[in-house]
Amino acid sequence: MRIVCWNMNHWRRTPAERKSAWQFLTQLKPDVALLQEAVPGDDTGTANVVFRSQGIGSSRPWGSAVVSFGKPAVAVAEVRSRYSKRPANLHQTLAGSLAIAQVGDLTLISHYGAIENGYAVTTVHRQLSDLTPLFDSSLGRRVVLGGDLNITSQFEEPDRRRHQNVLDRLASLGMVDCLALDRPPRPKLEGCPCTDSPCRHVRTLRHDKSDTPWQNDYIFVSETLAGVVKSCFALDSGDPDPWQFSDHCPVILELSIEMAEPGAAPNGGPATQLGNSGATEGPPSVS
Repeated sequence: MRIVCWNMNHWRRTPAERKSAWQFLTQLKPDVALLQEAVPGDDTGTANVVFRSQGIGSSRPWGSAVVSFGKPAVAVAEVRSRYSKRPANLHQTLAGSLAIAQVGDLTLISHYGAIENGYAVTTVHRQLSDLTPLFDSSLGRRVVLGGDLNITSQFEEPDRRRHQNVLDRLASLGMVDCLALDRPPRPKLEGCPCTDSPCRHVRTLRHDKSDTPWQNDYIFVSETLAGVVKSCFALDSGDPDPWQFSDHCPVILELSIEMAEPGAAPNGGPATQLGNSGATEGPPSVS
């Protein structure tokens, strides 16, 4: 199974450039795409799209999307965790910045860490609070979360610790950083300013005001899926050059699994009720 995570930089692109980017995406042959700063259109070649048609808001009419190129994508708007009898709304923070779908027996989350008042960390913490009931539900057993979080441990202090805290929080929710698994093995990122030992960063962003090789795009999987990660890598070169389509390059995850039928509850447990998402319908920061 191949999952592509990509910030498509829709708002800075011409209609012709956007069309070319979608064509490039289909050439990558994903089973599922987790997209940010995107507006799926008729040219996606699939009706299996979970996306808020209004985007994130009036000034950001683009947003996050889950696009399935095979099995149906069922929008997830709310879940009941094991701690409550009432469903929890998963889209309380900047509706449109998260797209959540069940595709087969996987829960897919496309996550955009929007920068608000100069901060991405505050946004992502609120989004993770919204998502916590999902991780504590039956849909939380097999999750793939990918996106442009605008989070990196490459900053200087005190921002490094603040951003690392977000990554630690994802780990506390049982999520494994697939790029950090180093499959296939790769050398240390040249010019990376981090103090990690070893450095597992990969450049995913070409910032127009910085030559630093920033990483702020990630793919995480549930601990139950970590053992089936075949590879996870940033597609930062090739013909055509991925950088011509966006200031972010795609991150590709390959899993050695096949998805179960849509709606099947994992491990024989009861399925969690899905809601209608209305889909298809100060410190330094990187964006």
